[in-house]
Amino acid sequence: MALIAQLIHDPPPAGRQEALLREIGAKSYRIPGSTHRGPSAPRTQVSPTTLRRYLQAYRVAGFEALRPVTRGAAGVPRALPPAGLARAIALREEQPSRTPQTLVDILQRNESLHLPHPINVHTLTTHLRRGGQTRRLLAQRPTAYRRFEREQVNARCLDCPSRTGWQGDALVGPWLPDPGQPAKKRRAHLFCFIDDHSRLVPHCEFFFDEALPRLERVLKIAILRRGLPQAVYVDNGQVYAATQFGAACAALGIRRPHTAPYSPESKGKQERFFGTLRAQFLPEVEASNITTLTELNASLWAWIERIYHLREHSETGQTPLARYTAGLDQVRSAEPETLRRAFLWREQRKVRRDATLALQDNLYQVDRHLAGRTLELCFDPFDLSRMELYLDGVYLGTATVTTQNRQRHLAVERLASEPLEPAQPKSALDFLAALRAEHQEQQRRELGRLEFARLLPADTTQE
Repeated sequence: MALIAQLIHDPPPAGRQEALLREIGAKSYRIPGSTHRGPSAPRTQVSPTTLRRYLQAYRVAGFEALRPVTRGAAGVPRALPPAGLARAIALREEQPSRTPQTLVDILQRNESLHLPHPINVHTLTTHLRRGGQTRRLLAQRPTAYRRFEREQVNARCLDCPSRTGWQGDALVGPWLPDPGQPAKKRRAHLFCFIDDHSRLVPHCEFFFDEALPRLERVLKIAILRRGLPQAVYVDNGQVYAATQFGAACAALGIRRPHTAPYSPESKGKQERFFGTLRAQFLPEVEASNITTLTELNASLWAWIERIYHLREHSETGQTPLARYTAGLDQVRSAEPETLRRAFLWREQRKVRRDATLALQDNLYQVDRHLAGRTLELCFDPFDLSRMELYLDGVYLGTATVTTQNRQRHLAVERLASEPLEPAQPKSALDFLAALRAEHQEQQRRELGRLEFARLLPADTTQE
């Protein structure tokens, strides 16, 4: 989806599509799950013919048509045994100056590998090149970064396809009482997204862990609050590279480019916001009476809404809120059902002979004609009572719960909860508490007074 996103979201002028396909095909990529002819030699390029097939499939059947189809003996090397390739890589790492022909000569004399046929030098060269084992850099030249900025809110840069409408990252936060052991302390972690154009924060939130459900929650709330971005620019952390997070972005039509490793400069606006957060907000947390995540997040949003969003940015000359509001006509909203389905988790299960399948210690009943078939299960990890079934991308309906031992997915149950200990006063001065009160008062004024009489139809009479 990421390869053809540019052609879908920004269709090229007439006669330019083939040239763009060749340009995309000439680049190297990190292709998750691709092993080509061995686990140590992943594919890094996609041919224009394949890109045309992807584009045609998407236009006919949408995102579901791009799901990979597993071939027979998937993951089994055909031209070069995995043991032989692993040994070749080890030999190259031991002595980088060894040529592919020398490596082949050494491998063919190693009887313990049991090579079925002579190794083709060009095949080995291809695997080594795609695995990044052709040579080692002796020195790293410093990279020059140019400044960039989106022209619209939630939008990506047309001449910089790797740049995005939103930047996302995580931050190590303050210490709070451990939910399970209040006498001990535990670090809070912040997941955050920031709009590149306006510097507005669509959503951010502190948690006691950096698990995938936390990231999904922040992105989902950000979309509900501020609309769909065209892309999110994130690093290579485990949660950002997760297959489920990528599937959610693809289902919503959001590109997910990654930063180069060890290059925080490429997300300068996010890093600058974190710098402001460390300088202005976190010191006040240390001086306040905050001991729970609820208070911490309430204080965070009081500070964002009452100070950060309303303070003029030194580079844009506008406040983040004013700059974002000026581009509201460019904001896309997400359909509720599309948003719900995008964040469902997906797992595959084979239906047993008795037309049942198991997931997370729960048992589900399906139609008998599905016995022996492998189905894709889509479910909310916070509610396992509803299980949607798909076969080859076709929706079959929902399964019937026969035995439910777990209401939530184990990955969700392991997440830390709120500490139960009440807050202990630190001092008489609590700036964040005053901000919270000010923010709550502002929300009450904006909502106004709710008059139930106005909710009744005009012709309603009192009995």
